[in-house]
Amino acid sequence: MVQKAQEVAQITKAGVFVVTTENDISAGDYARTYLADKVGSGNNGVVLVINMNLRKVYIWATGNMKYYLPSSRINATLDVVQPALSDNDNIGAVNGFFDKVEHYYQAGIPTSRKYTVNPETGVVTFHRSFQPLNILIAGIVALIVGGSFVWTIYRRYQMKGSHSIWRYDYGANGKLELNEQQDVLVNTFITTRRIPRPSSNSGGSSGGGSGGGRSF
Repeated sequence: MVQKAQEVAQITKAGVFVVTTENDISAGDYARTYLADKVGSGNNGVVLVINMNLRKVYIWATGNMKYYLPSSRINATLDVVQPALSDNDNIGAVNGFFDKVEHYYQAGIPTSRKYTVNPETGVVTFHRSFQPLNILIAGIVALIVGGSFVWTIYRRYQMKGSHSIWRYDYGANGKLELNEQQDVLVNTFITTRRIPRPSSNSGGSSGGGSGGGRSF
């Protein structure tokens, strides 16, 4: 198992871990804390946590691995891991996890965006791209909106004659009023509010990583 984990870690350029626990901490919380301690918060890694006491399994991926393992692929991995754990086949569950992680990494990131991967560090860089159809549609919309605006202004403010000039008599029609006002600071108040963190057991992707779990 250790050798397989090292092989997958070498391929993915990330920390790959499997942990079994028997505590009362939720598998999701434990996975986040464990992976952050092992690779650093937000760095490349993925962990499978199996809580034998709570009968819960959770997968958490951070760094570049969250791109290779979005919620859909994590759920597909759990489709392999969960049945094995329910049958008390822990070795089969762990091997299934390793195989899925390696397979999805080799398959690449499921996105239509262009990206490159640093072969030494595994760092993923996404590149901005513009589709020709999107550019054409944006240009047509811009012309229509701009033309409508110009036509509306022209129709509203057009002169009777093409060379007529309109002069506004500022002296007769203008009006200026100046008032002096003084603001006095009476008091200041500072309020604080504690914003609760979202539940860590929810699946899906977030800014810090991608995860999902089940009971077995």
